[in-house]
Amino acid sequence: MSSSFTNIKQSHVFFDDAPGLKNYYEDWASRYDVDLADQKWVAPRVAANLVHLLASAYVTPDTTVFDAGCGTGLVGSVLRTLGDYVIDGVDLSENMAAEALRTQAYRKVHGGVDLSVPRRDDRLDQYGIVVSSGVFTLGHVRPTALLTLIEYALPGGLIAVSTRGSYAAETGFEEFARSEEVAALVSLEFKLGDAHYIAEESADYWVFRKTGPVR
Repeated sequence: MSSSFTNIKQSHVFFDDAPGLKNYYEDWASRYDVDLADQKWVAPRVAANLVHLLASAYVTPDTTVFDAGCGTGLVGSVLRTLGDYVIDGVDLSENMAAEALRTQAYRKVHGGVDLSVPRRDDRLDQYGIVVSSGVFTLGHVRPTALLTLIEYALPGGLIAVSTRGSYAAETGFEEFARSEEVAALVSLEFKLGDAHYIAEESADYWVFRKTGPVR
């Protein structure tokens, strides 16, 4: 069993322990990209291309993007190659956020932001597209964090989220995503099921639209 596989698995034990998860990522930040590449983690590329598709199909050229749980900036780095996007990002880990800022793909990045907290950070705006890759996975956030992401979207804005297969099965994400509570805030535009994610397993990719007129 490779060390990269072990490092990923060890990050899956922190449900409801944000301080523990943050500390783990503070230590892992410098090795994260190498470990994830070793395990053929393609989710950031899929997510970035999904954002590019949504932006091309639905929104205006000045639409801003919010990368929720940006990690080391892998989604932003791919997006930068696809178009001239204005991207803000947040991560629970300060060290991961610092790595993302070094990519120069982001306008601003804030560390220390817990997406389990159901409110928008006052330093940040609302956005035309919100994307989250690798956050809805084992040991990270509960499905209710989707409500936090919705807070960061403008009325009429789009929210794109990946859910690792084992996470969705364990947490009942689909049931929550289709619940009346969520339906009161967003419409489910589409779901890409059983798509590429990491060597070990696949994921679903969800796209929601926030209720309200497009701005």
